[in-house]
Amino acid sequence: MIRMRRLSSARTRVSGLNDHLMVSGTSARRTAVDHLLLITGTGLMILPVFLLLIASTHSSGALNIDGLQITPGGDALQNYSDVISLKAGFTDQISAFAMLRNSLIVATGLASLTTVFSLCAAYALVYFRLPLAGFMFWLTMATLLLPLESRFVTTFQVAATLGLVNTQLGMILPALALALGTLFFRQLLLSFPNEYLEAAKLDGAGPVMFFRDFILPLARRRGGAIFVVSFMIGWHQYLWPLMLSTDETTYTVVRGIRLIGLESGPGMALAVLTLLPPLILIIIFQRYFFHALADSKDSF
Repeated sequence: MIRMRRLSSARTRVSGLNDHLMVSGTSARRTAVDHLLLITGTGLMILPVFLLLIASTHSSGALNIDGLQITPGGDALQNYSDVISLKAGFTDQISAFAMLRNSLIVATGLASLTTVFSLCAAYALVYFRLPLAGFMFWLTMATLLLPLESRFVTTFQVAATLGLVNTQLGMILPALALALGTLFFRQLLLSFPNEYLEAAKLDGAGPVMFFRDFILPLARRRGGAIFVVSFMIGWHQYLWPLMLSTDETTYTVVRGIRLIGLESGPGMALAVLTLLPPLILIIIFQRYFFHALADSKDSF
């Protein structure tokens, strides 16, 4: 009897060990597949940037004759110095520095104003008893379903009436209302305990003081993420500046980069310079950005 019990116990341990090995093997295979997919996706995203960096080190003649290269060339210094001093356009008034400056003004202005207005709109929707507040919120969310291009004609007519054609303000205002930013801030404010508002009332804080002393510090991470997203939208927008700006002095870098010549070495160098401001911004705000993404998982 004792031997039978020992034999049964040994079989149970062996069976458990086999199950553990099978689970471990399956988990290891899944991990290997996940890593393979991650490496493949990362490589596909990095490859165009790598080819762009390599192309910016070759002369225009080499690019026109041999096409894209996979090894660095020796003309990087010449290309970058040329693109900084180069004047292009029909009037020879547009330069890489001017286009980068215009893009930086538009993107920074759009990101700053969008972040502020989105937070203010969410604050009003959550903490004020406004008539038809829910309807207005979902009407705002419905704009996410509309293609941006469907509003260009009427928006251009309004911009022309207000005298905003060929102005940086005209490029900022139509993209100012970011429904996604309002949604993110609203979900964040709804996740705050009601005790915050009650404590503020006990301290005698009004709406402005509550917004300044409670909401702003707590919404800092989410605000950093919205700022980054809005900056990217402002930096990379093409169709609206294409319609609005006819004066070469108001061209953004995305709008006027073709004047430098994308098939040339200086054109590739300018494309590399175009990547730097968004990259620097992401490096600066990465802590806020990733924390906001993690927090938003619990807000929806």
